[in-house]
Amino acid sequence: MTEIFAPYKWEALFARWPDILAAFGMTAAISALALVIALVLGFVFGVFAVSRFRILRALTRVYVETVQNIPLLLQVFVLYAVFPLIGLTIASFWIGVIAIGAYHGGYMSEVVRSGIGSVHRGQFEAAKSQGFSPVQTMTLIILPQAMRIILPPLAVQAANLVKNTSVLALIAGGELMYFANSFAGDTSYYGPAYVAAAVLYFAICFPLSRGAVYLEHRMGAHRHVATGDATEELAADAVEVTPGTHDITGHAAAQAMAAGVTTMVEGTSTLVPPVADKGRYLTYAELYGIDAPAWPDRRTVAPRTPRNRRGIARVRGAIGRTGGRRKGKGRRGGRK
Repeated sequence: MTEIFAPYKWEALFARWPDILAAFGMTAAISALALVIALVLGFVFGVFAVSRFRILRALTRVYVETVQNIPLLLQVFVLYAVFPLIGLTIASFWIGVIAIGAYHGGYMSEVVRSGIGSVHRGQFEAAKSQGFSPVQTMTLIILPQAMRIILPPLAVQAANLVKNTSVLALIAGGELMYFANSFAGDTSYYGPAYVAAAVLYFAICFPLSRGAVYLEHRMGAHRHVATGDATEELAADAVEVTPGTHDITGHAAAQAMAAGVTTMVEGTSTLVPPVADKGRYLTYAELYGIDAPAWPDRRTVAPRTPRNRRGIARVRGAIGRTGGRRKGKGRRGGRK
C-alpha cells in the first residue's frame, strides 16, 4: 500500500504541475461552455414542452428521448468517428462542448418543464386577463416563480456535467482524466495520478453539490409561495384553498360567496343581494350547483309548469344561450 503512494511517485507527479493546470483548465473550460449550451437548450425545450403548439411539444419529446436513451459515450464517438466520414471534422474540445451540452440539455429541459408545471394555472389566466402576451407571461411571470423549483436540480445537473467530461479521455480530450491516464500509462504511477484527478474533480463538483443543497433549503423556506406545499400554514384552514396560497377556490369559494355575494341581474351589470325568488336572481351556490343536483336545460325531464318554464328561460338568458326570451313572446319571462 505504501509503495503505491511512495513519495518519489508524488514528486514525479508534482513535477508536471504545468500539465496538471492545463488539464484542469481544459476541464473547467469544457464544463463552462457545455453548461451554457445545456442551459440554453434546457430552457428553450422546457418552454416548448408546455407550449400549446403540438409540433413544438413533439420536437421536444424527440430531442429529450434521444439524448436520454443514448449513452453519452456513444454520442461522443459519433461526433469523433462518424462525422469525419461525411467530411465534418470537429476538434476534441468542441466535441466535448457540443456532446456534453446537448446531453445535459435534455435533462435540464425536464427540470424546467417540471418547474413551469409547478406554477399554479391561475397565474397564466391572470396574466392573460391583464393583456400579457405568451412570451411576456412566460418571461416576466411564470419563469421567475418557477426558478425556485428549477435552481436546485440545475445545480445538481451542473455537477454531473463536470463529472461527465471524463468520457473525453477516450478521444484524447486533454482534460483531467486524459492527463491522469496518460501520466499513469507513461510512469505506472497509478495511485498518485488518479488520486490527484479525484481531488481536482472534487474541488469543482463539491461547491456545486453544496450549492444545490443550499438552494434547496433556501427555496424550501418559502415553498408555500412558489410550490404550493403550504401544509403547515394551511393546517388550520377548514375550507378548500389553492395549493400554495390562501385563495379560496372551487366549491369552497361558491359556498362562501353564496352567503351574500350574488351574480348580476340578468341583462344588467348591477350586483344585487340574494332574494328568496330563485327564478329572478341567481346566487353563486345555484350557479355552481351547490344546493341543486343540476341546472335544468333542454335535456332535463321536469314538470312543465309555468313557473318552471319561466325559471328555465331566465337561466338560459343568464348564461347567454337564448337571451332569456320566452318562445313566442317579446319580453323576458317571469313576474315583474
